[in-house]
Amino acid sequence: MKKAIILDVDGVIIGEKKGVNTPHPHTDVMAKMKEVRASGVPVVLCTAKPAFAIEYEIKEACLDNPHIADGGGLLVDNTGKVYEKYTLETGLAKEVIQTLFSKKVYTEVYTADDYIIQADQEGDITDKHAFVLQRRPQVVESLLDFCDTHEISKIMQVVADESWKPFGDEVFSPFKERSTMVWAVHPPILPLQFGIITALGISKPQGVINIAKILDIPLENILAVGDSTSDWKFMSLCGFAGVMENGTNELKELAKSKGEGQYIIGGHVDKNGILGILDWYMNL
Repeated sequence: MKKAIILDVDGVIIGEKKGVNTPHPHTDVMAKMKEVRASGVPVVLCTAKPAFAIEYEIKEACLDNPHIADGGGLLVDNTGKVYEKYTLETGLAKEVIQTLFSKKVYTEVYTADDYIIQADQEGDITDKHAFVLQRRPQVVESLLDFCDTHEISKIMQVVADESWKPFGDEVFSPFKERSTMVWAVHPPILPLQFGIITALGISKPQGVINIAKILDIPLENILAVGDSTSDWKFMSLCGFAGVMENGTNELKELAKSKGEGQYIIGGHVDKNGILGILDWYMNL
C-alpha cells in the first residue's frame, strides 16, 4: 500500500513545553519524522501557519515533499516550489483590514513569505506571536498602502480569548460570501484566538485533496492526525485517523467512526504521543 501521513502541527508535533517541544518539536519527534520520510512515506505538515514558520521542521527532518500552509492557501515544498497559491483580491483585503481597524482588532497581513503589522498596533500580542512563528513581523505605517503593492495570502484577526470569538465572527460577517475564515490557536500562547481569513473556498480539506493528487496517493491510504474538532474537516477525507490524547473528546469519537483498524488514539503531545501513532500506521 502506497502511504502518506498528514500532520496538523500545533497540538500534534508542537506542544507547550518551551525549549522542549515548542517552538519546535521534540528531537525524538523530529528524528521519527525524518526516519518515516527516509523510508519513502511522505510526511505532510498541514497548518494555518505561514510556510516560513514550518521551514525548520521541513528542512531538519528532510521532509522533501509538498506541505500545506496558510490553512490551505499555499502548497509548497522544501525547495520553495509552489504547487498552489491563493490570494485575496486587493480591494477585498483592504475592506477587511479597514473593518478590523474600525473595531480595534489586532490585525496581521500575510504574503507568501512574510507577515506584516501596522506600527500603531505593535505590542504584547506581537511579541507572543513572534515567539510562535520564530520571526518578528515587518512593521509598516499603513497596511492599506502595503496591500496596494503586494499579494495578500491571508489576513489574521487576533482576539483575547474564546469568549471574543462571537465578536470576531460578527466583525467578519460582511465578508463571509467573498472569503473564508476559520479559528485556530497556538497552545503556547493561549488564550489568544486567531481568525484566519483567506480567499473563498480555501481550506485545509481542499489542501489535503490537492496534496493527494500531487503525491498520486489515494486518500483512503493516507493517515491524518489532529487534536481539535475542526481538524476532522480534513481528517474525515483520509482512510486512517489519529487523535492525540490532548485532542478533544468529540474528535476522538469522530475518529472511532472510521472503524476498528482505521483509527488510533495516541499519547499526549507533551509526551511525544505522535511517536506511537506513526509506529502504528507504519506497521499496518
